[in-house]
Amino acid sequence: MVIPQVKAREHLENLQPAQAYKREYPLSPPGAVSAEHLLKHCTACHLCVTKCPSHVLKPAFKEYGWGGMMQPMMYFEDGFCNFDCTVCSEVCPNGAILPLTVEQKHATQVGRVIFLIQNCIVNTDKTSCGACSEHCPTQAVTMVPFEDGLTIPHVNPDICVGCGGCEYVCPVRPFRAIHVEGNPVHLEAKPFKESEQKEVELDDFGF
Repeated sequence: MVIPQVKAREHLENLQPAQAYKREYPLSPPGAVSAEHLLKHCTACHLCVTKCPSHVLKPAFKEYGWGGMMQPMMYFEDGFCNFDCTVCSEVCPNGAILPLTVEQKHATQVGRVIFLIQNCIVNTDKTSCGACSEHCPTQAVTMVPFEDGLTIPHVNPDICVGCGGCEYVCPVRPFRAIHVEGNPVHLEAKPFKESEQKEVELDDFGF
């Protein structure tokens, strides 16, 4: 039929191309203070990498520069940083990752969330999704009204801690719709309402 073909063609013509995102700064582990502090003290023993229960820490290649090869960075392909976990700060033997209490970890911002609406399937496919919001422990990602009764992510980078839960669960490929940009120097995240905090659990589907 001609009409569906025309509508499909018009829809494709109106779509913005998906946008790749290249991180400007890598994400160093909570407690590392800054990339400079990590590079100065880390011996690349990988104790933090092997002990990380979420498998979010990986040895860097050139993300920190040649001087930071094999030092730990957060990588969200296989997991995200558990909001209440402080294991890496407890096992580091060299002071590269300083000890953090859970309360200090909750206030440490290692990165800030970035949302690319042109990549989001709510926008491109007009289908419901809220995986990123469901996995944000601070509600830095919330859902707001969009079109046709749908809701779409809205981000508040100031209360983001950079855990990567949103980036990890985003179903869009090859270019995710939501990312975390690293802070070269860790900052203090603005406090969020405790009543809005949610327990983050993964089911078999990752949503």
